[in-house]
Amino acid sequence: MARKEEKEMEVTKHNSTIRFDDDIEYKDLLPVFPELYRLFMDLADQFPEDNGEEYIRMLIDQNLKDLRNNRKPPGHNREARYRMIFPLERDHVEFILYPRIPEEESEIEDITAEISEFLEENDLGHEVVWDEMEYLMEEKD
Repeated sequence: MARKEEKEMEVTKHNSTIRFDDDIEYKDLLPVFPELYRLFMDLADQFPEDNGEEYIRMLIDQNLKDLRNNRKPPGHNREARYRMIFPLERDHVEFILYPRIPEEESEIEDITAEISEFLEENDLGHEVVWDEMEYLMEEKD
């Protein structure tokens, strides 16, 4: 019986939403975004091998352009093992982290924990909400 209870207590987390405090605007992410983006790419093991630095710089610059104008940035929405997306039409600033790999290979909990810690260290108040976007997992090819 204890084994069954233990198994029931193990809940797999599929995706996370980093939801910032109400007083945070997109432009408030500007000072930390390059480091945040690089941290995400590093944790997700998604740095490109050839010309990687140029590519990462281009992706960061695309996001910074929107942040400077206090607009929703694209995040990292390309085909990859993990995505970081800023959803449309939200009343608050948030982004979603989700894997595009088999569940048993996912490290979404560890990646989310590291990113949350980074945000705390940079005084960006937020909460982590798990599995709010279940439908994202269904679109995997």
